[in-house]
Amino acid sequence: MTIIDFLFSFLLLLYKTALKMSWLFGNKNKNTTSSQTNLQAHRTKQIDSLKKANLNPIEVIPNTEYRITFVSGNSNITLVVTLPPLFPQDCPSISVHPPVYHQWVDSQSKIVNCPNLASFSMHSSLAVVVQSIIDEFKTHPPQPQSHNFGVIGPPPFPPATSSMTSYSGSPGLQGYHQSPVPQFGTSQSESMQVTGPSSEQDGRYSDQVPDVFSAFPDLKTKSLTELYELQDEEDKILEMIQKLPEVGKFAEEREKISNECIELARNNLSYKPVLEQLRQWILEKNNLCDKTQEEFEQHQGRLMTRSEDFHPSVIQNNLKVALMEAEEESERIVEQFLEKKMDVEEFKQTFLQTRSLCHARRAKDEKLTQIILQHGYSN
Repeated sequence: MTIIDFLFSFLLLLYKTALKMSWLFGNKNKNTTSSQTNLQAHRTKQIDSLKKANLNPIEVIPNTEYRITFVSGNSNITLVVTLPPLFPQDCPSISVHPPVYHQWVDSQSKIVNCPNLASFSMHSSLAVVVQSIIDEFKTHPPQPQSHNFGVIGPPPFPPATSSMTSYSGSPGLQGYHQSPVPQFGTSQSESMQVTGPSSEQDGRYSDQVPDVFSAFPDLKTKSLTELYELQDEEDKILEMIQKLPEVGKFAEEREKISNECIELARNNLSYKPVLEQLRQWILEKNNLCDKTQEEFEQHQGRLMTRSEDFHPSVIQNNLKVALMEAEEESERIVEQFLEKKMDVEEFKQTFLQTRSLCHARRAKDEKLTQIILQHGYSN
């Protein structure tokens, strides 16, 4: 899909260039004579300094925006110089295209750390500022940022070439420079030659677009009008793209991955009976676990009840009650004997048994009290 994006970007660039040229030729008779103020004179002087310094500026917006292209390392770098309304009282704004990594460039691709630009004043030279940036970039080439070709954005800036046409013969177009529309199959097309993705480290692409003409050699023989017509015929564009070897390889790879996915799905379905059997086994074990847990909780509750019944404090209380009952029984026997309701032999036998039981329970109570105090059982 990367080749599609580059083809559309290339055609969009041609379209915008043709529109701009038609706008220029349609305004030849426009009169722009106006009186210049002192500030405008300084502004014109600063702009002329760019031209006299052989920087080959491209005037995009008259007296406002200029582009200067140069080679840094293996890449073409374009400086976009924007002049504010109160220039040169106000500092110009200079940005870089394409986006690069450099100590002078911020995240918005603007030059911020250039000493000459930071100290720019009314008496500074714009050409000196631009030349210092170019020298810095040539001495320390910036690193290009990786491109996201899946995002549709503005087309790349046209490269600066020595064959720039100066439309100085028409009033209102003085100093305006515009790159000519390339004629395919001629030497001018070489100035806009595009190359394929390079094998740089980290899988990055170079700043130049891929070689569209190598991928689509038929485009070299087409005129600008035919390219405009081709831009609106999506069926022909898709047909050209489908004939590319890369697209064929992509289709084969997609078919291979699709077959692998189908085979993997079949293997997964073959495990379904085993998974169902294991699932049923887990459900049975889960039910057994729930039943066992319920029985355990019942036995645990019974154990807690029994444990409370046989607690030392509970046994001691029951023993004290039994001791009081034995003492009351012995007193009742004595009263019956005194009332002559019981003879001596019966009294002696019954009283001795009752008192023996009473003394035994008292001894047990004292021993249990000692054990409770020794082991610290709480009531």
